[in-house]
Amino acid sequence: MQLCWSQQPTTATQWFQKGLTLIDQKQNYQEGIKALDSAALLNPPLPMLIQVKYAKAVALNSQGHFTKAASILLKNIPLINRCDSTKRVRFHANNYRALGDVYKSKGKHLLAMKNYQKALKFSEKYSKKSSALILHQIGVLLLERENYYEAENYLKKTVDAYLTPDLKLGVHLNLGEVYSKTNRKNKARLQYDKAKKMAFEHNNQVALCHIYIGYANLFFEAENYNKAIEYYEKAITLSKNLGAQLLTTSSLLHLAIAYNKTKQGLKAIPYLDKAATFLKKEPSLNYQLNLYNTYALVYENVGDYEKSILYLKKVATVKDSLFNTKKNKQFEELKIAYETKKKQQEIALLRLQKKKNELEISQKEKTLKTLNLEKELEASQNQNTILQLQKDRGENESKIILLKQSRELAKTEASKSQQLKNAYLIGFVIFSIPLSILLLVYYQKLKTQKELAKNQKELNVKQISNLKKEQELKNIKASIEGQEKERKRIAQELHDAVGGSLAGIKLQLDHLSSKEPKLSSIIDHLDETYNQVRHISHDLLSKKIANQQFTQLIKNYRQKIAASTHLKIETSFFNESLINKANNTIQTHLYKILQELINNVIKHAEASIIEIQLNAHTDIINLLFEDNGKGFVYNEEMKGIGIHNIKERINLLKGTTTIDSKPNHGTLVNIVIPIKSQPHDT
Repeated sequence: MQLCWSQQPTTATQWFQKGLTLIDQKQNYQEGIKALDSAALLNPPLPMLIQVKYAKAVALNSQGHFTKAASILLKNIPLINRCDSTKRVRFHANNYRALGDVYKSKGKHLLAMKNYQKALKFSEKYSKKSSALILHQIGVLLLERENYYEAENYLKKTVDAYLTPDLKLGVHLNLGEVYSKTNRKNKARLQYDKAKKMAFEHNNQVALCHIYIGYANLFFEAENYNKAIEYYEKAITLSKNLGAQLLTTSSLLHLAIAYNKTKQGLKAIPYLDKAATFLKKEPSLNYQLNLYNTYALVYENVGDYEKSILYLKKVATVKDSLFNTKKNKQFEELKIAYETKKKQQEIALLRLQKKKNELEISQKEKTLKTLNLEKELEASQNQNTILQLQKDRGENESKIILLKQSRELAKTEASKSQQLKNAYLIGFVIFSIPLSILLLVYYQKLKTQKELAKNQKELNVKQISNLKKEQELKNIKASIEGQEKERKRIAQELHDAVGGSLAGIKLQLDHLSSKEPKLSSIIDHLDETYNQVRHISHDLLSKKIANQQFTQLIKNYRQKIAASTHLKIETSFFNESLINKANNTIQTHLYKILQELINNVIKHAEASIIEIQLNAHTDIINLLFEDNGKGFVYNEEMKGIGIHNIKERINLLKGTTTIDSKPNHGTLVNIVIPIKSQPHDT
């Protein structure tokens, strides 16, 4: 049922749909919860009431209201038990998973794992997609417990076939954090870049908050604290607008740590106080541990050792609660339970297969015994038949003698008739053999001609296709070469003709300047004009972007390629002004690299779409180039001219490149170029 926003909902279903739209699509939690409350007041059917309460609890958890969310989900359990078996399995899987998320947010890892295990039990009967989501959440839980490699293993269990777009985004985001924590920075940045692209595509503002925190953490680890602070502040602004208080708290804690690192401890304390205010309302052991630890470090740096020691004691208390030995043991047992259960199921299946094989063998033995009895019976019957035949044989022998005599007479007559027939048959065969050979030769000739015509037709089609591609490339190259030649011609004309004339005039005036003092100002002006002409001629030879922005030059080139080929080329720029400020050396090489990549796609890839993403940060420029072509098996030893030229240019710029390509899966090229280390324009 579709509902127009100008239309006021009147039924429980309409209010429920409006609430889901506000929460999922617009991420307006406050208004979404009000709409869900309106749906609950209209006495909806039991299945809808359960879903309304579940959606409200998920929204409250996103806002950081853990206690309320847990209360609603616990009250939902007896309601779900009243449903039929199909709905009961589905609702329990979702409800226990959401309850696990709430306890994970509160830092109660043991309770979180217990509820995830319950959710897995139901989801395995219900949906592989649901199981994938729960495995992902267990991975996130292990990530929070700093079990990074186990977390990576669980995150990779969430197979792509069973992931929604939002869950794929979550996998990229959390793998980014795993790689960041295990010092695989390039892999982490690549995962965050993929997550950011998906977040913008699906307008997922909550995910964008996490991505900003991820980028900030990478800058923090690289000791670029100012850039880290910039991204933490972005995350705080966005999470406040969404009403996601837990995300705001996380960003406040990170921001305080960054300020403390830059020796601005007094500036960090107000942010810690704001985080502490929220955690008093909704305690979370993980965040409290982080808060107290940061307080201790800040007060130590500002010289207030008494408060620092006080907070260190609080850190020890929370650690005892969070990493309690007994609880850790229970958590590990629960974590292993899922894998153990899987192994037990495999053993049970093997035992069933063994019993099945034993029954089949037993059945075969019984069948063999039956066959042996049948054979013995048949042998006995055959013996009786032989005796009867021997008796009949004596009677038949006398009849056979008489028959032989009559047969001899018939044989003589038949022999004469057969000789006549053989004569006719031999004549027919002698005539048929050459005729058959002629027909066979003619048929083979027709078949060969047909095959040759078919092969020639296929060859012509391929040649036409190759000629079209070559012509497209020739047209593009001719256009570019024409522009280069025209620039070179104009530059030479300016340098040789106009510049030469101006130089000659200047020499003549130099001889007269000693006689006429007023000429000195004219000579200076002429000197300036000569230098301008010389500078313009040099620019025309060295720069293709003299009169336009670099990003606009790429857009123009994209339009030119799209107009002359069947390719659809999509471009996007992040921090466009910084891209256009990059020095001429970087811009020239990037432009040539893009030309080489696009030419390779036209020649070899058989692609229909190219995506170009150019991102600029304070110290790097990042080019992401992706096509949907047939791909290839890439290795570092490849000696193609195109790839060799690209790598040479990137080496000149002191950059790095990653090429990811597989047959039938397209190609992704990721290029990172440092900005500060580049030589100035010459």
